[in-house]
Amino acid sequence: WFQRRHCPLADAMVDVKDHHFMFEDSFKVKSVDNSRFERAGRIDCESMTFGNNLELDINNIIWPVQPGEQLHVAITDNVSPDPHLVLRTAYDHDKRLLGRSIMDQFEYVMYGKVYKKDDHKQDNSAVVHASYGGLLMKLQSDSVQLQEFHMNDG
Repeated sequence: WFQRRHCPLADAMVDVKDHHFMFEDSFKVKSVDNSRFERAGRIDCESMTFGNNLELDINNIIWPVQPGEQLHVAITDNVSPDPHLVLRTAYDHDKRLLGRSIMDQFEYVMYGKVYKKDDHKQDNSAVVHASYGGLLMKLQSDSVQLQEFHMNDG
């Protein structure tokens, strides 16, 4: 899951700080490339606190992003507020049945799978590649921050 926060933690109905995220960081958008596809753009972002780098394809019609914007990115393998109820697919979340979930705290949510992970042990870094229905993500960080990511996670 890939998400962007739209409300402050203090206003959260589902407690975000108690939810387990596999990865979480704040990024600044360096550039947006909307030239390749009509409805999809690729954003290039750098971490505001760590040495992380993120390249991500997004639907620029429903979620337009501009260079200089700050994004909060969180990746999780379960959106349920109940840690014993695991929601694994995009279809598992139905507000009528589940009620509120962690997705309610973000304005843009994607569901995808990790298709490649490169661990560079010599410099203690890693790169995770994921596909969100054809929209791609490349996340570069240190190995410790990406240790929970594995092939076919999703």
